[in-house]
Order: sequence, then C-alpha cells, then structure tokens
Amino acid sequence: MNIALNERIRLQTVQDTDTQQLYSTIDKNRRHLSAWMSWVNDTNAVADSEFFLSVVKRQYEQERSLHLAIYYDNELCGVCGFNSLDKSQNFGTIGYWLAESYQGKGIMTRCVNELLHIGFNERGLHKIEIRCAEHNYKSRAIAERLGFLYEATLRDCEWLYDRYVNHAVYSKIACEHHTSTIANHQSEKPLR
Repeated sequence: MNIALNERIRLQTVQDTDTQQLYSTIDKNRRHLSAWMSWVNDTNAVADSEFFLSVVKRQYEQERSLHLAIYYDNELCGVCGFNSLDKSQNFGTIGYWLAESYQGKGIMTRCVNELLHIGFNERGLHKIEIRCAEHNYKSRAIAERLGFLYEATLRDCEWLYDRYVNHAVYSKIACEHHTSTIANHQSEKPLR
C-alpha cells in the first residue's frame, strides 16, 4: 500500500527496508516519544525495530493489523495504523506516533483521516477506536478534530515506566463518518 496524501505526505505499508530509518527516527526522538509510548525503552537496537517489523508483517498477512510508515518529503517521520483489526466484530483500533520536529504541520490529522477512509470504506469496519493517555492532549486533539466521540476514561490502563496512566477512549461509527464526510464535501463547494 502506497498512498500520497499530498505532495509532501505519503503513507506506505511498513517494509523490511524501513528498519534502519525507523530505528534512527525512534532513537533521535527517544525523549519525546517516551513521554507517552511505553515501548520506547524496549527499542535499543536496529534488531528491535527489525523484530517489530516482522511481527506487524505477520499480523498484516493475517489481516489483524495494518501499520503504515509516514513519510514527509521522503523522510520517515512516524508510524500510524490499526494496532488491531477484528474482522468478526468489524472493529479496529488506531495508534500513531510522530517525530517531534514534524508536529504542528497537520501531518497526523491527515494520516488518521486516511485511516478512517481505509477502515470504513475499504475494510468495512463498523467502529474505530482511539485510546490514548488521558493527559496526552495532542493525541486527544486529533481524535476530537476528526469527530470522534469521547466515550470514557479507563483508570490505570497502562504502565508507563514508573506509573499507571488512565486512557481516554474515543470512537467513531461508520454512519457518523459517512455523514461527516458528506457534510465536509458539501461545505467545500464554492458559493454561487
């Protein structure tokens, strides 16, 4: 899968050839990413990124996940995708991370919006969920901008190095997405 979102942003299914660049991006952003990502301290060598890619490749082949590398001006700057896909329930959970220097450009909002298209229109999902740490306001803002409904806060949901953090849970159902997509297209029509 290779999707150009605009002239600068591209999504591509993660591949073995991404291993070095993926690890390098994580390593350069270690402090930034570890604020909310519990896996960062377990990524200490290129072999760790290689193992991650082998796991997600198997999951992709089994249609249980979909991880896409995010490229901005041909530089790998993050990963987004469906951390899990449940075909029996038509349900998916979205996860994402972005290198610090690429934040504030609207990259992740565009990427997650594309994931909504893939999930609802191509995969036929009924419900898509985003879970993030309760105080990760940048991540929460993406869900809110894209019209996800805040459902609940789950207590002590994730061990983050030295403490448990609560998760804010957001969801969107297919009919809500299709309605908002139609409304967005109608509002983009030029006035006569």
